[in-house]
Parts: sequence; structure tokens; C-alpha cells
Amino acid sequence: MASTVTDLNNFDLLGICGEDAGQFLQGQLSGNLDKLSSTHSLRAAYCDLKGRVISDMQVLQGSHCIYLLCLSGMGATLRRILDKYIVFSKASTQLLSQDFEHYGIHGEGARQTLVELFGQAPENPGDVVQQEDALAFRLTDAEPRYEVLLPRSGHNMLERMQSLGITDDTESWDLCDIRQGIIHIHPDIQETYTPQLLNYDINGVIDFRKGCYTGQEIVARMHYRGTAKKRLYLGKSREHVSVQTQLMHGTEPVGEILSVSRNETGGYEFLVILPCELAANDANLLLQNEGEASSGKGSAPVELLSIPDLQTH
Repeated sequence: MASTVTDLNNFDLLGICGEDAGQFLQGQLSGNLDKLSSTHSLRAAYCDLKGRVISDMQVLQGSHCIYLLCLSGMGATLRRILDKYIVFSKASTQLLSQDFEHYGIHGEGARQTLVELFGQAPENPGDVVQQEDALAFRLTDAEPRYEVLLPRSGHNMLERMQSLGITDDTESWDLCDIRQGIIHIHPDIQETYTPQLLNYDINGVIDFRKGCYTGQEIVARMHYRGTAKKRLYLGKSREHVSVQTQLMHGTEPVGEILSVSRNETGGYEFLVILPCELAANDANLLLQNEGEASSGKGSAPVELLSIPDLQTH
């Protein structure tokens, strides 16, 4: 059974080091750092005081630091913000992106590939296995899917990983993220969306039992006191879709597409922010690409699919 190893080096890795690192991050991030260990990671977000998402991240306990794994360009942003407050703690920040390689592994043979590399594979979503400074964690997905961080020097696993054959075509990997409803924040969209719009409040990125963190009061108020008017939905179409494509209900643009990928049949699947009322009522939604705008109407039908593992109750 073959697995696909994808180069995911469009990333930043921020290390929070020192004896107060966990306590400090507990008051900053939306995830519960009490649940973090060398064998279990967390998804989390950092929000501004208005409750908008500055960055999402995977939080990992490394051998010397707590790692915040995020998209390229977000590490420096997080470091600049965290450094304003960390002076009161016995901890410091280090941008470690240049010290590691980042890969994704998925496909039928993904679990076996992890066993061959690490001697074992993480069994449950969020679980981590480590070998010296190399680590791998399992993502939430129907089929085993993993991310791996490897030191760029002094580790024999890097050569073994490269011998597997690595692709820099991320379309297949991106499709897996889209089907799981995963939106990662990049510099162009930081401080644009609330957690609710991205489903972070119902997909495990926000822990509502952990206590205070930056932006917590507003995030909690939106979750407990108000019914969401818009959310992130998974769409599918046989016609071309891009992030510039408009989603139409009659003559009215109603959706904002955040990510798109081709699927196995040549169609497109995408994540789009839509009014919840339209989705609930199975409204007739059509795509409108550039060049069709003069008609004022969309032409390609859209099918909405369910996103798995949302905590809707």
C-alpha cells in the first residue's frame, strides 16, 4: 500500500521555552494547555481583543519548548504579540522555522509509513509520537493522516523521509483539509474572521471550559448568547471554482469562498462562508465566475456537503 508524502514547508514554527511556557500560553490561546503532553497535541487559535482570529495553530510539546505550528508569515506575527506579555513570565519565544522540515503523510499506506519511520503511529486525532527531536501527530480525518516535523540537521530520519519520494503538489493534501472543514489563517486574512465564522467554536479549536484567554469574553458571548447567522460550509461543483468566484442566491452574492481544490473526478470542492438560513433551507445556490458578472446571475449549481466531526450540540 502506497502513501503520499507531501512537502508542507509553507509553515512557521514558534517555540515558547522556559518553565512558565505552559502557564503563559494558557492565558493567551483558545486551547486548554492542561491537556498538552508529549503524547498529545492541541488545536488552538490566538484571537485579538475583539474576538477575531489572528492565527490558528497546532500546539505541540517538544523536548525543550512548546511549539506553535502555523502557516508561513504567522510565526513572526505571533511572536511580536506574545513578546509584549511574556516579559512577566519565565519564558521566551524563538522562531524555529529554519530548523525543521514539515511534511504531510496520507493515503492507504500512511499508517505503515509512520510505523516504519517512528516505530509506531499515533492512534487517535491529536496523538503524538516522538523520536529524539522529530515528532508526528495524527489529524482528525476519516482515514489516517499525519503531519511530521523533522530537524533539518543531525537526524537520520530526514534521509529516510526523502527516500520515500516527496511531492510538492499540495492539491491532494488541501482537498483533505477542505473535506474536514479546516481553514488555516494566513497573513492576508488575519484579524478578519471570528471563530464562529470558521467553525472554530464547534470543531475543537476553542475550549469553552478552560477559563480566560485573550478575546475569550467576546468569543464566549457569541457562542452562548447568539445563534450564528453565518458559518463555514463545504461546497461542491462540477464547474470551475476559485476564491474569486461568487456564490449567488438569485441575483444576490451570498457567499465568501476561502479555499478550493480539485477533486478526484475533476470537479471542485471548497469552503465557503454562507448565511446559515440559506444552508438550512437548501436554497438554490449558483456559482458566478469572472465574465459572467454582466448577467447578474450564477450559472453553475452548487451542492452543499456535511463537514464531519462538528460539535453542533
